Amino acid sequence: MALYTRSRRIPRSEFTRDYYRQSPSLGMPTPNPVSAQYPQAPAVPSRVPGDLGDVWSPAVDVNPAVWRASHSAKMHDAKHHQSIAQRTVLENTRVCEEVRKLTEDHRSLVERRLDDRLCDISFWREEVDKRHATINKDTEDLKTLKERLTKALYLYLRPLEVAQECINIRLGRIGVEEVEDEASTALRQEVEEIISCREALARSLSNSEQQIRRDLSCRYHLAKHLRDKDEAIHVDQATRHLTPTAPPTAIIPGQEINPSPVTVEWWLQNGMNLLNRADKEHHLSVQISTVSDDVLVASSRHLRERLEHTNHALQARISDTRRAKTLVEQQHAALEDNMLKLETSLAEVLAELHAKEGPLALAQTRLRTRRQRPNMECTSDEVEAALLLEVQELERTISRLTKSVRLSQEQLHQMRATKVSLEHDINIKANTILLDEVQVMGLRNTVQIDTY
Repeated sequence: MALYTRSRRIPRSEFTRDYYRQSPSLGMPTPNPVSAQYPQAPAVPSRVPGDLGDVWSPAVDVNPAVWRASHSAKMHDAKHHQSIAQRTVLENTRVCEEVRKLTEDHRSLVERRLDDRLCDISFWREEVDKRHATINKDTEDLKTLKERLTKALYLYLRPLEVAQECINIRLGRIGVEEVEDEASTALRQEVEEIISCREALARSLSNSEQQIRRDLSCRYHLAKHLRDKDEAIHVDQATRHLTPTAPPTAIIPGQEINPSPVTVEWWLQNGMNLLNRADKEHHLSVQISTVSDDVLVASSRHLRERLEHTNHALQARISDTRRAKTLVEQQHAALEDNMLKLETSLAEVLAELHAKEGPLALAQTRLRTRRQRPNMECTSDEVEAALLLEVQELERTISRLTKSVRLSQEQLHQMRATKVSLEHDINIKANTILLDEVQVMGLRNTVQIDTY
């Protein structure tokens, strides 16, 4: 209680100035202030004992019970600390023995782990060395394949230019000869085939170049991995032969011993990834080499077959055009004979038409003259009926002759147009034969497809 009372004492400060102020409950009454100016103002209430900041009690003197409690506490603390010290000494002895044994066990374990590690690294080094030799051979084979593809891609440009030039030459055909015949289809298909083959060769060349770059990258990483393996074997062998008393061993002050961020699983996974990558690149290299060889052989065979097919189509088209030109020339000769006959017949019809103008004028004049008869004498007699019938027959005859003249002239005009059309057709067929037989076939005879 003395300690508790003593701990309740508060030092004097500006926050505790009211604590030591004499309380009204001690017999010192405080008069109620009454203002002269405000006589009816309420009186200020006095302080109530027990309020915060107004309670103060004098310190209580230490009694014997408090003294005995303090002595017992000090004795208890001393015994407690002695017990802790004894347990600490025993724990230190046990820890030293345990650490000594643990150190020996750890050193033996590390040496065994080093031996196992050297075996693992040597095994992985042999595997990496095999992959390195395989990738190196694949790279050389792909470089040879790249040269073949480059040569084929360049030499197949000439057939493409010739086929496109043949198409441009055949664009000079006129009129109906611009038909989309088998030769045009064959030329277009030949261009598409050559472009397709060159695209396949270009893709194979691109794949070969990309695979060469991947093989070089893989070979670089394999070589780097080999150097790392050799260095790791050298370091681990040197580490295996170290002893606790050897001169190279020493404690480095201030050095932080942090575990390596590379775990064994990560190391194994990295090695497996590299070997898998090497195997994958090897399979890709073999696949690309096989496919590229097939593309070279297939391109040569397809282009040779397409060239022969186009030449055959052009020869057939030339024969058809020549035969059609002969038939048109025969029709042109027959048409000229019929035109001469039609012109002669038209001249006869025109002469007959002119011959009917006189009788028609005579009959119409007689009718007009007889209309001048006076009064009842202007009758519709048999003479007038005969004249009317004659006029009608003459007009009908002239109409038929006029129609015949018109039809003959129209037919003659159509025959002349047909003659011009036939002559034009003969000319354009001759032009087509010139283009196909002389220019196109002469140009295509210079094309040759080789296998590379």
